[in-house]
Amino acid sequence: MPILHTSAYKTFRGRLLVAGMYAVLALGAAGTVYPFLLMLSGSFKSEIDIRSQALLPEFLREETALFRKFLHERYGGQLDWFESATGYTEPDGRPPYSFETIRLPERRTGTGSLEDWLEFLNEDMPTWPAHFVQLGHGFGFRTIPEVALLYMARLRRDFPEAVRRDLPVRLPIERWMDRAYQPPRGPFARTYAALREELPRRYFIPVSLSGVFATRYLTALYGRDPGAVQRINESWGTNYRSIREIQLSPIAPAHPNARADWWSFVRSTVPARFVRFDPDLLPAYRQFLQSRYGELDALRQAHQIAYASWEDIGFPPHDAAGTPVADVEAFLSQMDSPDGISLDAPEFRWRAWLVGRGVDPSVAEKAAMPILEYDAHLLREHRNEIVRDLMTRNYRIVWDYLAGHGRAFWNTIVYCALAVLTALIVNPLAAYAMSRYQPRWTYKALFFLMATMAFPAEVTQIPAFLMLRELGWLNTFAALVVPTAANGYSIFLLKGFFDSLPRDLYESAELDGAGELRMFFSITVPLSAPILAVVALNAFQAAYGAFLFALLVCQNESMWTLMVHIYQLQQFFGTPIIFAALTLAAIPTLVVFVLCQRLILRGIVIPVER
Repeated sequence: MPILHTSAYKTFRGRLLVAGMYAVLALGAAGTVYPFLLMLSGSFKSEIDIRSQALLPEFLREETALFRKFLHERYGGQLDWFESATGYTEPDGRPPYSFETIRLPERRTGTGSLEDWLEFLNEDMPTWPAHFVQLGHGFGFRTIPEVALLYMARLRRDFPEAVRRDLPVRLPIERWMDRAYQPPRGPFARTYAALREELPRRYFIPVSLSGVFATRYLTALYGRDPGAVQRINESWGTNYRSIREIQLSPIAPAHPNARADWWSFVRSTVPARFVRFDPDLLPAYRQFLQSRYGELDALRQAHQIAYASWEDIGFPPHDAAGTPVADVEAFLSQMDSPDGISLDAPEFRWRAWLVGRGVDPSVAEKAAMPILEYDAHLLREHRNEIVRDLMTRNYRIVWDYLAGHGRAFWNTIVYCALAVLTALIVNPLAAYAMSRYQPRWTYKALFFLMATMAFPAEVTQIPAFLMLRELGWLNTFAALVVPTAANGYSIFLLKGFFDSLPRDLYESAELDGAGELRMFFSITVPLSAPILAVVALNAFQAAYGAFLFALLVCQNESMWTLMVHIYQLQQFFGTPIIFAALTLAAIPTLVVFVLCQRLILRGIVIPVER
């Protein structure tokens, strides 16, 4: 029966009523779609921009937002690493307190410009040792950056039996400025080294001793307040305007105070891989080792090197590791004078290259590496690749995680299929029996079935668990399917629909000799297809979205469904990846609704019309 008569639609009140109904429906639709769109937008974000409520992520609209997001991943969210590498400071001279405040750098011209830097890298970078650059895009908080994903894929290819696909494998974090850092060893080291060799230059960040010296060491000595630069100038007799201008010298400066600070930094902080020793220091080094180990055999065993004599000992190479490096750093720490000591790092080669191009040495020694401008250049040069990676990363992480669980998809498919099958067998048969035979206790049974809807499902989970445990069904599909096979609401709905079917059909079938099962499958089921579709859809939704009960009765990980695994994602990853997982999880339900919408609408409308 229509809400308005046909003639009423032509009146002003009728049209106003219809417009009001459409407005309410539109608002309801918007209220349903908006949260999903917000979740979809959040699935493209990361920890730096997840607090934004914009439906279109800002990094797709603003270059500054994209630059901040790019830097956050490039430096693994580590502000101290970013500050020491780039020398970035806020307009007031203070260090950055968040990646969300970083500004795009202005393009410099003249000596030390970006063009000079790119030319220098093309010429000199191929000769750099490994510790001159740190691998970026490899570490992140509650996420897996681009390079780490590549590393995990390589490990699973090279070690299919040793690497579990369900746990994120951490990429080794390169800390070349840490004296305690040792390059990766073990069975995975070869895979890591091969990946490092094959990665393009844009994934690497040059190490800056000057940045560490200025932003960590000097600020610890002189403070981080605006007056720290003035105190440094008074101590060294210089005229720096900011911490960013301070550049470390490859040899000890002449000024006594600057020389003392330089030597203290080198002895206490700089790893031996960046230190170069004059050959004249070899006798002192050998004497130090002799006093440290006493016997040559003890030194051979400690260094794992077959020295022929004490005179055969030399300074370890820059790529050495272990005890030889610890010994040379101990020797450096006990030295009284910086004479014969020099440093080798990218910034010193950069300044030497500028001098070789005709730049005045006094100007070149103040030229900082334009790392931040280089980062901005990489973003503009590879913008499409970077945006594509940021848009798909969270989804690739989720898919990689879920695909690593060999039975996750299979368990979910089997569970949903069995749940739908049992719902379409148990509920229609029960409703058909009550509709056809009309027992005296029909309404009491219906009241009992409807009463089950008054209690939340969690109330019955503990008794169901105890019963399934006694039956020995835990960690089986029977534990998932049997407790929910009968549904009170479905039986009530089906019974009412079956009551509305014409009795003449059944009487004619009985005269023709048809049995109850034949009448059920040949008459009732075909006529009830719309309502059965609704029952099947409800069963599918309940099974597909089951989490707590599925985890309770199937605690064995091999029986977990997708929803349980998605919940486990929260233990490893942050909100953006959870949003991506939920978006992917919504796709099967959406597909089912789209494909079955006509049957669903008929299942809703027909019972009302009858």
